[in-house]
Amino acid sequence: MRRLGLAVALLAVVAALELAAAATMPTSVPPLGGGTADVSACDTDGFTFRHTIDTSGRITSVTVDAMAAPCAGGTLRLTLTNGTTSVGSGSASLPSVGFSGSATVSVSPTPPSSGVTAVYAVVEGP
Repeated sequence: MRRLGLAVALLAVVAALELAAAATMPTSVPPLGGGTADVSACDTDGFTFRHTIDTSGRITSVTVDAMAAPCAGGTLRLTLTNGTTSVGSGSASLPSVGFSGSATVSVSPTPPSSGVTAVYAVVEGP
């Protein structure tokens, strides 16, 4: 019985220490910024897409053409979908100097071409 009493007392001490430690933790959260800003598109007339398909019928890469010069220095992100499900994606850095308006993006995983219903692309930055 004495061991049980000692165990209960020890448990009470540990619980009190945990409560004391939690009481000293800060509970404030740093403020988040907010606001509005205009975001302009680097290309206003859209891109064109050309798929590279391997011998098993899978899309391994997509070449994106007709990107405007202001997209130079950005990152091209590409997503292939089947309905609302992503079936492949990839990205490529667009050079700041010598940008030709075209970039090839390797796709992973490589979906069957028959399973791709749409291609979405966006340029982040520069």
